[in-house]
Amino acid sequence: MSQGHAIIIGAGVIGLSIAVRLSKYMKITIIARELPGDVGIDYASPWAGAHFRPIPAKTAEEQKEQAWMRHTYQEFEKIARDHPEAGVDFIPAVEYFNTADATSFLAEENGYTTWPDFRILDPAEYSQHPSIQLGVTYRSWVLNSPVYLNWLQTRAQAQGTRFIRAHLTDPEQAVSVYLENKPQDETSHVSAVIDASGRGFNDPNSFPSRGQFIIVSNHCDKTISHHWSDGSSTVIIPRPLGGGTVIGGTKEPNNWSEDIDHASTEDILKRVRDLCPEMIDEQVGELASTHGFDVKQVYVARRPMRRGGMHFVLGSSVAHNGNYTPLISCYGAGANGYKISWALADEFDSFFPPPK
Repeated sequence: MSQGHAIIIGAGVIGLSIAVRLSKYMKITIIARELPGDVGIDYASPWAGAHFRPIPAKTAEEQKEQAWMRHTYQEFEKIARDHPEAGVDFIPAVEYFNTADATSFLAEENGYTTWPDFRILDPAEYSQHPSIQLGVTYRSWVLNSPVYLNWLQTRAQAQGTRFIRAHLTDPEQAVSVYLENKPQDETSHVSAVIDASGRGFNDPNSFPSRGQFIIVSNHCDKTISHHWSDGSSTVIIPRPLGGGTVIGGTKEPNNWSEDIDHASTEDILKRVRDLCPEMIDEQVGELASTHGFDVKQVYVARRPMRRGGMHFVLGSSVAHNGNYTPLISCYGAGANGYKISWALADEFDSFFPPPK
């Protein structure tokens, strides 16, 4: 595929990461309804708690995603070291499991135990939670997602990426929108359209998962995840650079409601208080109604889920005035968008080999 000019649909973490990589050696235009700094329930990336936690890999697809996570983990190490302004940091993580089969995660072949600083916790370290079957700790990255997205956009723009705000209902509209907005001295030839829109267009396997979370000012020096036997989870995710702490949350597949569920808010506050009481000042005072939390924001967002997992394929084309442009699909990452973002971006070298 020629280098030329590529159009990326979507300005979430995956679309922006691809733009940063490709714009080093080719022209890139991003077309998106929302851009960094915008707020929208379907613009999932700025809402993300965005932290790393390992996932046991038991299938070939999971092993591929785990390899992508390792690649991205290493990239975040470089960013945290060289670009503190990006809002990425590495801190301890603690993960608790109530499930009876939790120890199956420890099988060597699934890679769960192979991450930096991984250690199985002694039960005495979580004695206040008698239902926990397993506790582990490891080194995790966390990031301030709005700050990080702005950093990605700034890097892409510095390398020549152009941004066009438009609401597309079909990937075929991307070429015409680009041609209507391009500078006169810019080529009309488009080498490829990359669909990084989140849920794709009219994909019957794509669906939203509603998540409700809370941002509080209460401090926590580690990220904590507690997985309950009913499939729900409680998470505590510090955001660097003064972004507060994200606590939550809910996972509600195919729930399209945009409204805050006050019962869920109350439940989240109680669960997090019980999980990490050290976050609460003993002198609760005026924060009694929120169980000692200084609540800054309660929000709802939709994760871009897909049955069958990530759809990453060069498999079709878009038509414009009788011409056909290759379409590369790269969507459906669900809750793993940040975890695999840099690996996906670097996969595009196989489509557009960089100059030697």
